[in-house]
Amino acid sequence: MWYTISIRLNIFMRETPDKSEQLFLKLYDTYQHAIFRHCYFRVYNHELAKDLTQDTFMNVWDYMSKGNMVKNPKALLYKIATNSIIDHTRKKKEQSLDRMEKDGFQPVAPHVLEKTIDSDIAMAKLMDILNTLDDIYREAFLLRYVEGLKPKEIAILTEESVNVISVRISRAKRQVTRILNTKNIV
Repeated sequence: MWYTISIRLNIFMRETPDKSEQLFLKLYDTYQHAIFRHCYFRVYNHELAKDLTQDTFMNVWDYMSKGNMVKNPKALLYKIATNSIIDHTRKKKEQSLDRMEKDGFQPVAPHVLEKTIDSDIAMAKLMDILNTLDDIYREAFLLRYVEGLKPKEIAILTEESVNVISVRISRAKRQVTRILNTKNIV
């Protein structure tokens, strides 16, 4: 499906290069949720993922408003999102509790906290498993099973061959399954 959308967007861009605002809105409507998921499954913080998604689209808008042509909109979005995540990680600083309270941090209700903790525990278990994978396998696994991309789409985004991506996905899946079985999670 995204391939068809990308083709339509590419044709649209060639036909109406002066309508970058319309194209940007189409890109945003089409990819906002996918880019959010991409960010979220790398930072595991809902608000931060929203901020990174916003930064990604702002950077795309800056790029497009300068009259630059976008050959592969989806690849551009994922590349900018990944770079935003990397930039954030480099700038990340620990904050003290006093500083957090000064900035508006407030405790939440116990029942909300319990649900959040359960969700966080499940996410932590999944992340522990995924963090045992090499980066190339983890990335392929997340793009395939979290983002829902096909190997061909992942190959385009990562500039690797479809065969290489398929092998990485297969190996990652095998490793995750093995870990789940050894920990008696499944």
